[in-house]
Amino acid sequence: MAVSDLELIEKFKMGDEGVFEEIVRRYQKKVYNSTYRMMGNHEDAWDLAQEAFLRVYRNLNRFQGRSSFSTWLFTITTNICRDELRKRQRQIKAHSLSEPIRVKDGEIERDIVDDSMIPEDISLQRELRDEIQEVINNLPEEQKEVIVLREIQGFSYEEIAEIVGVAIGTVKSRISRGRRNLRQELDSLISSLNY
Repeated sequence: MAVSDLELIEKFKMGDEGVFEEIVRRYQKKVYNSTYRMMGNHEDAWDLAQEAFLRVYRNLNRFQGRSSFSTWLFTITTNICRDELRKRQRQIKAHSLSEPIRVKDGEIERDIVDDSMIPEDISLQRELRDEIQEVINNLPEEQKEVIVLREIQGFSYEEIAEIVGVAIGTVKSRISRGRRNLRQELDSLISSLNY
């Protein structure tokens, strides 16, 4: 039988720091996926995912268990992404309003490629994935974070409200607006692909 998150945390608090590797192993893909969806590129996603786990490591002894561990972890992850996006906004405003935020994707490829696909199909699939990520990137920050937490990470409305620190009604409203914006942008993207 698998050891629960709370049992691992208790072992950590009692001095068994080796159990932290299991915590990372359990959550690294979800944390990376969340940071990637928030930031839009692999390099930033890796850096911020590592920063999230570093903060968790430093503060795990303070975890009270008032919420689930995953809610606490994704609150930290979301706040790190928010801080980074705000920092970039300030830097852009200080330099030029016309400079782009975007950094080109690094060379790290996380996809498992289906060998049965021909190169053209693989290229089209990557292009479509990048276009969809671009649409997500263009959402307002408050919509993007709730869409990522709900649609990609699968958190409940209640968990999202706790993670982002707003009322459930506000979460539902932001998700609704975010979905509407995504739908409009994706419809436009699909129309342009069908030309």
